[in-house]
Amino acid sequence: MRNLVGFLGSNSLTDPTLEVPAGAYAPETMAMTVVPNRNMVLIAVALSWAASSGCEAIAFGAHAGAYTPYPDCRPNFAEAMHAAAQLCSEPPLSVLAPFVTWTKADIVTRGAALGVPWDRTWSCYKGEAVHCGRCGTCLDRRTAFADAGVDDPTVYRH
Repeated sequence: MRNLVGFLGSNSLTDPTLEVPAGAYAPETMAMTVVPNRNMVLIAVALSWAASSGCEAIAFGAHAGAYTPYPDCRPNFAEAMHAAAQLCSEPPLSVLAPFVTWTKADIVTRGAALGVPWDRTWSCYKGEAVHCGRCGTCLDRRTAFADAGVDDPTVYRH
């Protein structure tokens, strides 16, 4: 992805000179975290790897919520990527998107039931040693654990 940064526009996730906005998602802060077609690019790379590795499918971890701010995290996008995957390789590949209609709290609830080691998962947009605790995705993570009634083992800076 690093080699593609120049093609992905000016945003706080690919330009280290831009600060990742703090606070809950809002139109003005969300605009700073939009990486145009990020998931399409990543899915295309994953499909290439899957085809060359003899895999039958890839998994896409997008989820729903009170609102789904990014167009490439919506069910119709996942369906379109699955349709494209059916055409791009022989034999056809599948794009699995099991959480695309689940909230983060739904995912935490199910993960807790399955024993997911949540301390080994990552959400923060800042990409530092510990979660910042202030960006939109950190705030969503905190809310998801609280809504699910599951202890959050995440270390947050703030």
